[in-house]
Amino acid sequence: SSILLMSAISCTIENDNQKVIGNWQGASWTIKGEPTGRNAAEVKFEFNVGDTYSDSFGQQEEEGVFRLEGNKLYTTAKGKAEIMVQVVLQSADTLIMDMNRVGTMERLVLVKQ
Repeated sequence: SSILLMSAISCTIENDNQKVIGNWQGASWTIKGEPTGRNAAEVKFEFNVGDTYSDSFGQQEEEGVFRLEGNKLYTTAKGKAEIMVQVVLQSADTLIMDMNRVGTMERLVLVKQ
């Protein structure tokens, strides 16, 4: 019966990572509905089955591990501290990230490739 209990516990602490597995590209990047001036199409995320990710914005690239818990996406790039952004999976192929950049709320909309 202890094996059954362990499998029940492991199921309850599962995350939502599988919901975002795949390649995503930025479609729009706004502050309060206005364009940021940044090229959203240069933003790319790849979320992998093994809970790893990579992302790039122009020449900047990073990789690390991630977990999605409800509407919070936690990423930890190699050698950096964990960061969290609020996310909404609007549909199977549209992911919205609400980011707080030094007190300014920015919204990045990504589409699945």
